[in-house]
Amino acid sequence: MTAACLPKGVLLRRRKAFADTACMWIWIAVPWCVLAVMVAVLHHRFRRSGRRAQARAFLTALERELQRHPGVRFVGALPNNLSCLLLVDGQETPVALQDLCYRAQAFPSSFSKLVDRLVEEIREVGLDRIGDHEWGSVAAAILPQIKTIAWVELQGRFGDAALVHRALVGDLAIVYVIDDPHAMVFVCRAHVRKWRRSEEDVHQLAMCNLRRHAGAVSIAAAQGAPVLLQTGDGYDAARVLTLDREDGLLVAMPDRDVLWLARESLIDLGEVARAAKAMTRVAPHPISAQIYRIRGGRLEALSN
Repeated sequence: MTAACLPKGVLLRRRKAFADTACMWIWIAVPWCVLAVMVAVLHHRFRRSGRRAQARAFLTALERELQRHPGVRFVGALPNNLSCLLLVDGQETPVALQDLCYRAQAFPSSFSKLVDRLVEEIREVGLDRIGDHEWGSVAAAILPQIKTIAWVELQGRFGDAALVHRALVGDLAIVYVIDDPHAMVFVCRAHVRKWRRSEEDVHQLAMCNLRRHAGAVSIAAAQGAPVLLQTGDGYDAARVLTLDREDGLLVAMPDRDVLWLARESLIDLGEVARAAKAMTRVAPHPISAQIYRIRGGRLEALSN
């Protein structure tokens, strides 16, 4: 008997039974689907957490191994990839670490030799030499950065390898880099001698390049709420050098890639000082937790 020949009551009962069965299977399937998705998400999170822990352990071991190499310093990990920034013979150089990490996992007993080989390769093929920096080819790429006097002292202040620098305020100094797409090479006395230029020539050129590269910082930006400049191009703190020096403005440079501006009359100084100290503690390229006030066109340190 076909469905068309069934009595109406029987047909309705069959449809209801089919609907009940479908609902039952939906109620069974939905929880299982939700459970499967939750398990997949948790599995992904655990795997990602495990990879992060492995990466941190690897970077810690690498930093410890690099302490055996004079002239090499681990600056910090770079985001998003297994890579880091090394300071090698005065040059900041990004280094990909995936291959080294895989080799270290496969041959853990040879880790020291692998690191030795990495440093050797960087020095042989990964660094720019002073002879490569002709004035005409690098002049447009010379830019200033803000560092502490203690950092400059750490690099050494004597001989041709000493960095060209000048005092800024308090324990801060201006240094100069040749901004290459793959590395930042710090300008030293050997560069200046080769170029037959004075340190003042380098400073004036770097300032012109900075204004062209980054533009001048406008005080109008800090008329209301505090302003945080954080472009990540390596010259945010250095933008203080292009600032219109109007009295009543407060400035902080907790990191190379941070410039904080605010009107003194509009903020809680104690709260700002605590925030600056917190930022400096976790900064990849720390400069100073000090707050500075502009007075008479000059920066002066506040007592925090």
